[in-house]
Amino acid sequence: MPRIKNVAVFGASGRVGKVVVSALRSAGFSVTAITRPGSDAAYPSGLVVKRAAYDDFESLVAILRGHDAIVEAFNPAAAVQQTAIVKAALAAGVSHLITPDFSTDTFNTNASEIMIFEPKLKAQKELERLTSSPDCPLSWTAIITNGWYDWAIDVGVFWINKANRTITRFGSGDQKYAMSRLDICGEATVAVLQEPEKFRNRPAYFAHHTVSNNDLISIIREIFPHEEWKVLDVPIKDFLGEGLKLWHADTEKGVTNRLGTKAYQMLGTIAIFDEDNRFGGDFGIKAEPDNDAGLASLKEDLKRLLTFT
Repeated sequence: MPRIKNVAVFGASGRVGKVVVSALRSAGFSVTAITRPGSDAAYPSGLVVKRAAYDDFESLVAILRGHDAIVEAFNPAAAVQQTAIVKAALAAGVSHLITPDFSTDTFNTNASEIMIFEPKLKAQKELERLTSSPDCPLSWTAIITNGWYDWAIDVGVFWINKANRTITRFGSGDQKYAMSRLDICGEATVAVLQEPEKFRNRPAYFAHHTVSNNDLISIIREIFPHEEWKVLDVPIKDFLGEGLKLWHADTEKGVTNRLGTKAYQMLGTIAIFDEDNRFGGDFGIKAEPDNDAGLASLKEDLKRLLTFT
Protein backbone atom coordinates (compact mmCIF):
# COMPACT_ATOMS: atom_id res chain seq x y z
CA MET A 1 0.00 0.00 0.00
CA PRO A 2 1.36 3.47 -0.89
CA ARG A 3 2.22 5.82 1.96
CA ILE A 4 -0.78 7.61 3.42
CA LYS A 5 -0.47 11.38 3.36
CA ASN A 6 -3.87 13.03 2.85
CA VAL A 7 -6.49 12.25 5.51
CA ALA A 8 -10.15 13.30 5.68
CA VAL A 9 -11.66 13.42 9.17
CA PHE A 10 -15.41 13.21 9.78
CA GLY A 11 -16.43 14.69 13.13
CA ALA A 12 -13.27 16.79 13.36
CA SER A 13 -14.82 19.30 15.77
CA GLY A 14 -15.89 16.68 18.29
CA ARG A 15 -14.19 15.29 21.37
CA VAL A 16 -12.31 12.55 19.50
CA GLY A 17 -11.99 14.48 16.26
CA LYS A 18 -10.08 17.35 17.85
CA VAL A 19 -7.35 15.13 19.28
CA VAL A 20 -7.18 13.07 16.07
CA VAL A 21 -6.75 16.17 13.90
CA SER A 22 -4.10 17.60 16.23
CA ALA A 23 -2.12 14.35 16.30
CA LEU A 24 -2.30 13.86 12.54
CA ARG A 25 -1.12 17.41 11.80
CA SER A 26 1.71 17.10 14.32
CA ALA A 27 2.79 13.85 12.62
CA GLY A 28 2.97 15.55 9.22
CA PHE A 29 -0.27 14.39 7.62
CA SER A 30 -2.31 16.73 5.45
CA VAL A 31 -5.77 16.89 7.04
CA THR A 32 -9.19 17.89 5.74
CA ALA A 33 -12.15 18.27 8.09
CA ILE A 34 -15.49 17.20 6.62
CA THR A 35 -18.42 18.93 8.27
CA ARG A 36 -22.11 18.99 7.53
CA PRO A 37 -23.76 21.98 5.83
CA GLY A 38 -24.99 24.48 8.38
CA SER A 39 -22.48 23.51 11.04
CA ASP A 40 -21.00 26.49 12.94
CA ALA A 41 -18.18 24.48 14.52
CA ALA A 42 -14.83 26.24 14.95
CA TYR A 43 -11.64 24.69 13.61
CA PRO A 44 -7.91 25.29 14.13
CA SER A 45 -6.25 27.89 11.96
CA GLY A 46 -4.97 26.51 8.67
CA LEU A 47 -7.14 23.39 8.69
CA VAL A 48 -8.88 22.73 5.38
CA VAL A 49 -12.64 22.42 5.92
CA LYS A 50 -15.09 20.96 3.37
CA ARG A 51 -18.87 20.68 3.71
CA ALA A 52 -21.07 17.77 2.70
CA ALA A 53 -24.02 15.88 4.11
CA TYR A 54 -22.91 12.42 5.18
CA ASP A 55 -25.51 10.83 2.92
CA ASP A 56 -24.70 12.98 -0.14
CA PHE A 57 -22.80 10.50 -2.29
CA GLU A 58 -21.83 12.88 -5.10
CA SER A 59 -20.58 15.61 -2.77
CA LEU A 60 -18.62 13.12 -0.69
CA VAL A 61 -16.93 11.64 -3.75
CA ALA A 62 -15.88 15.10 -4.93
CA ILE A 63 -14.42 15.97 -1.52
CA LEU A 64 -12.75 12.61 -0.86
CA ARG A 65 -11.03 12.40 -4.22
CA GLY A 66 -7.28 12.78 -3.65
CA HIS A 67 -7.44 11.59 -0.05
CA ASP A 68 -5.66 8.41 1.02
CA ALA A 69 -7.56 7.73 4.23
CA ILE A 70 -10.71 8.54 6.16
CA VAL A 71 -11.14 8.76 9.94
CA GLU A 72 -14.71 8.44 11.22
CA ALA A 73 -14.48 10.35 14.49
CA PHE A 74 -18.13 11.25 14.63
CA ASN A 75 -20.84 10.47 17.20
CA PRO A 76 -21.85 6.79 16.94
CA ALA A 77 -25.35 7.88 15.90
CA ALA A 78 -23.88 9.13 12.60
CA ALA A 79 -22.73 5.58 11.81
CA VAL A 80 -26.09 5.05 10.11
CA GLN A 81 -24.54 6.86 7.13
CA GLN A 82 -21.83 4.22 6.72
CA THR A 83 -23.16 2.92 3.39
CA ALA A 84 -22.92 6.29 1.64
CA ILE A 85 -19.52 7.07 3.16
CA VAL A 86 -17.97 3.74 2.21
CA LYS A 87 -19.39 3.82 -1.31
CA ALA A 88 -18.05 7.35 -1.75
CA ALA A 89 -14.64 6.28 -0.42
CA LEU A 90 -14.50 3.43 -2.92
CA ALA A 91 -15.51 5.71 -5.80
CA ALA A 92 -12.96 8.34 -4.77
CA GLY A 93 -10.06 5.88 -4.51
CA VAL A 94 -9.53 6.09 -0.74
CA SER A 95 -7.28 3.26 0.46
CA HIS A 96 -7.92 3.07 4.24
CA LEU A 97 -10.76 3.85 6.64
CA ILE A 98 -10.70 4.09 10.44
CA THR A 99 -14.14 3.20 11.82
CA PRO A 100 -16.21 5.15 14.42
CA ASP A 101 -15.08 3.16 17.44
CA PHE A 102 -12.53 4.72 19.84
CA SER A 103 -14.31 3.15 22.83
CA THR A 104 -15.22 -0.24 24.30
CA ASP A 105 -14.81 -3.52 22.44
CA THR A 106 -17.48 -3.83 19.77
CA PHE A 107 -15.67 -6.88 18.37
CA ASN A 108 -16.14 -8.92 21.51
CA THR A 109 -18.22 -12.02 20.76
CA ASN A 110 -20.86 -10.91 23.29
CA ALA A 111 -21.03 -7.26 22.18
CA SER A 112 -24.45 -7.60 20.58
CA GLU A 113 -25.98 -8.28 24.02
CA ILE A 114 -25.30 -4.65 24.96
CA MET A 115 -27.61 -2.51 22.89
CA ILE A 116 -25.40 0.59 23.09
CA PHE A 117 -23.16 -0.92 20.41
CA GLU A 118 -25.94 -1.40 17.87
CA PRO A 119 -25.13 1.57 15.56
CA LYS A 120 -21.46 0.62 15.43
CA LEU A 121 -22.19 -3.06 14.84
CA LYS A 122 -24.50 -2.21 11.95
CA ALA A 123 -21.93 0.16 10.47
CA GLN A 124 -19.18 -2.47 10.78
CA LYS A 125 -21.35 -5.13 9.14
CA GLU A 126 -22.08 -2.78 6.24
CA LEU A 127 -18.40 -1.86 5.89
CA GLU A 128 -17.37 -5.50 5.73
CA ARG A 129 -20.10 -6.24 3.18
CA LEU A 130 -18.97 -3.44 0.89
CA THR A 131 -15.27 -4.34 1.17
CA SER A 132 -15.58 -8.13 1.11
CA SER A 133 -14.06 -8.62 -2.34
CA PRO A 134 -10.51 -10.07 -2.11
CA ASP A 135 -9.22 -7.37 -4.45
CA CYS A 136 -11.07 -4.48 -2.76
CA PRO A 137 -8.72 -1.45 -2.66
CA LEU A 138 -10.25 -0.12 0.57
CA SER A 139 -9.06 -1.57 3.89
CA TRP A 140 -10.13 -0.63 7.40
CA THR A 141 -9.10 -0.57 11.06
CA ALA A 142 -11.21 -0.26 14.21
CA ILE A 143 -9.40 1.46 17.08
CA ILE A 144 -10.53 0.15 20.50
CA THR A 145 -9.47 2.24 23.51
CA ASN A 146 -12.06 1.77 26.31
CA GLY A 147 -12.75 4.83 28.48
CA TRP A 148 -10.67 8.03 28.70
CA TYR A 149 -10.05 8.70 32.35
CA ASP A 150 -8.69 12.26 32.06
CA TRP A 151 -11.71 13.51 30.11
CA ALA A 152 -14.12 11.55 32.33
CA ILE A 153 -12.67 13.00 35.55
CA ASP A 154 -12.82 16.54 34.14
CA VAL A 155 -16.51 16.29 33.22
CA GLY A 156 -17.49 14.35 36.35
CA VAL A 157 -18.49 11.01 34.85
CA PHE A 158 -15.58 8.87 36.05
CA TRP A 159 -15.81 6.49 38.99
CA ILE A 160 -13.34 8.72 40.81
CA ASN A 161 -15.26 11.89 41.71
CA LYS A 162 -12.98 14.87 42.20
CA ALA A 163 -15.58 17.18 43.71
CA ASN A 164 -17.03 14.74 46.24
CA ARG A 165 -13.79 12.86 46.97
CA THR A 166 -15.45 9.51 46.34
CA ILE A 167 -14.48 6.35 44.47
CA THR A 168 -17.18 4.04 43.15
CA ARG A 169 -16.29 0.36 43.38
CA PHE A 170 -18.43 -1.78 41.08
CA GLY A 171 -18.86 -5.35 42.27
CA SER A 172 -15.79 -6.80 43.95
CA GLY A 173 -13.52 -4.13 42.52
CA ASP A 174 -11.01 -6.80 41.46
CA GLN A 175 -11.90 -6.96 37.77
CA LYS A 176 -9.20 -5.50 35.53
CA TYR A 177 -10.03 -3.16 32.67
CA ALA A 178 -8.16 -1.09 30.12
CA MET A 179 -8.29 2.70 30.27
CA SER A 180 -6.43 5.55 28.63
CA ARG A 181 -6.06 9.28 28.34
CA LEU A 182 -8.13 10.84 25.57
CA ASP A 183 -5.00 11.51 23.53
CA ILE A 184 -4.68 7.77 22.84
CA CYS A 185 -7.24 8.33 20.08
CA GLY A 186 -4.79 10.54 18.25
CA GLU A 187 -1.74 8.41 19.03
CA ALA A 188 -3.47 5.26 17.79
CA THR A 189 -4.74 6.93 14.61
CA VAL A 190 -1.23 8.06 13.71
CA ALA A 191 0.19 4.60 14.45
CA VAL A 192 -2.41 2.92 12.22
CA LEU A 193 -2.04 5.32 9.30
CA GLN A 194 1.76 5.12 9.41
CA GLU A 195 1.58 1.33 9.04
CA PRO A 196 -1.85 0.52 7.58
CA GLU A 197 -0.87 -2.94 6.37
CA LYS A 198 -0.01 -3.95 9.93
CA PHE A 199 -3.55 -3.09 11.03
CA ARG A 200 -5.39 -4.10 7.87
CA ASN A 201 -9.03 -5.21 8.26
CA ARG A 202 -8.99 -5.82 12.00
CA PRO A 203 -9.61 -4.20 15.36
CA ALA A 204 -6.54 -2.76 17.07
CA TYR A 205 -6.51 -2.45 20.87
CA PHE A 206 -4.64 0.48 22.45
CA ALA A 207 -4.47 1.22 26.19
CA HIS A 208 -2.31 3.35 28.47
CA HIS A 209 -3.16 1.31 31.58
CA THR A 210 -4.85 -1.87 32.79
CA VAL A 211 -6.08 -1.58 36.37
CA SER A 212 -8.90 -2.54 38.74
CA ASN A 213 -10.99 -0.28 40.95
CA ASN A 214 -9.20 -1.68 43.97
CA ASP A 215 -5.90 -0.71 42.33
CA LEU A 216 -7.20 2.83 41.91
CA ILE A 217 -8.37 2.98 45.52
CA SER A 218 -4.85 2.04 46.68
CA ILE A 219 -3.26 4.60 44.35
CA ILE A 220 -5.57 7.41 45.51
CA ARG A 221 -4.84 6.66 49.16
CA GLU A 222 -1.12 6.69 48.40
CA ILE A 223 -1.03 10.00 46.51
CA PHE A 224 -3.48 11.75 48.87
CA PRO A 225 -2.44 10.29 52.28
CA HIS A 226 -3.91 13.17 54.31
CA GLU A 227 -7.32 13.24 52.64
CA GLU A 228 -10.38 11.15 53.34
CA TRP A 229 -11.76 9.45 50.21
CA LYS A 230 -15.01 7.55 50.59
CA VAL A 231 -15.51 4.26 48.73
CA LEU A 232 -19.04 3.74 47.38
CA ASP A 233 -19.81 0.07 46.77
CA VAL A 234 -22.27 -0.61 43.95
CA PRO A 235 -23.47 -4.18 43.20
CA ILE A 236 -23.26 -4.83 39.49
CA LYS A 237 -24.72 -8.29 38.94
CA ASP A 238 -28.14 -6.95 37.84
CA PHE A 239 -26.86 -4.08 35.67
CA LEU A 240 -27.24 -5.93 32.37
CA GLY A 241 -30.83 -7.04 32.95
CA GLU A 242 -31.97 -3.75 34.43
CA GLY A 243 -30.16 -1.74 31.78
CA LEU A 244 -31.82 -3.70 28.97
CA LYS A 245 -35.27 -3.21 30.52
CA LEU A 246 -34.68 0.54 30.63
CA TRP A 247 -33.32 0.48 27.08
CA HIS A 248 -36.44 -1.20 25.72
CA ALA A 249 -38.66 1.17 27.71
CA ASP A 250 -36.83 4.14 26.16
CA THR A 251 -37.36 2.58 22.73
CA GLU A 252 -41.11 2.41 23.35
CA LYS A 253 -41.05 6.08 24.37
CA GLY A 254 -39.31 7.03 21.11
CA VAL A 255 -36.00 8.01 22.72
CA THR A 256 -33.29 8.34 20.05
CA ASN A 257 -30.54 10.32 21.79
CA ARG A 258 -29.49 7.74 24.35
CA LEU A 259 -26.05 8.91 25.44
CA GLY A 260 -27.34 10.57 28.62
CA THR A 261 -29.88 7.92 29.60
CA LYS A 262 -29.66 5.70 32.68
CA ALA A 263 -29.90 2.65 30.39
CA TYR A 264 -26.83 3.74 28.44
CA GLN A 265 -24.94 4.38 31.66
CA MET A 266 -25.76 0.97 33.13
CA LEU A 267 -24.98 -0.97 29.94
CA GLY A 268 -21.76 0.95 29.38
CA THR A 269 -20.73 0.22 32.96
CA ILE A 270 -21.27 -3.54 32.69
CA ALA A 271 -19.36 -3.55 29.39
CA ILE A 272 -16.25 -2.52 31.35
CA PHE A 273 -16.77 -4.00 34.82
CA ASP A 274 -18.35 -7.41 34.24
CA GLU A 275 -16.70 -9.68 36.82
CA ASP A 276 -15.99 -12.38 34.23
CA ASN A 277 -14.74 -9.96 31.56
CA ARG A 278 -17.66 -11.10 29.41
CA PHE A 279 -17.53 -7.96 27.26
CA GLY A 280 -13.77 -7.54 27.00
CA GLY A 281 -13.12 -4.63 29.35
CA ASP A 282 -9.69 -6.14 29.97
CA PHE A 283 -7.95 -6.31 26.59
CA GLY A 284 -5.39 -8.82 27.86
CA ILE A 285 -3.05 -10.11 25.16
CA LYS A 286 -5.05 -8.33 22.44
CA ALA A 287 -3.54 -4.98 23.42
CA GLU A 288 -0.95 -3.56 21.04
CA PRO A 289 2.54 -3.67 22.59
CA ASP A 290 4.49 -0.65 23.81
CA ASN A 291 1.50 1.52 24.71
CA ASP A 292 1.33 0.92 28.46
CA ALA A 293 2.36 4.19 30.10
CA GLY A 294 3.28 2.61 33.42
CA LEU A 295 2.22 3.03 37.04
CA ALA A 296 4.30 6.17 37.69
CA SER A 297 2.61 7.94 34.78
CA LEU A 298 -0.86 6.97 36.07
CA LYS A 299 -0.04 8.28 39.55
CA GLU A 300 1.20 11.58 38.10
CA ASP A 301 -1.93 11.93 35.95
CA LEU A 302 -4.30 11.20 38.82
CA LYS A 303 -2.53 13.59 41.17
CA ARG A 304 -2.72 16.36 38.56
CA LEU A 305 -6.33 15.63 37.62
CA LEU A 306 -7.63 15.32 41.19
CA THR A 307 -5.78 18.20 42.87
CA PHE A 308 -7.78 21.39 43.33
CA THR A 309 -6.01 24.43 41.91
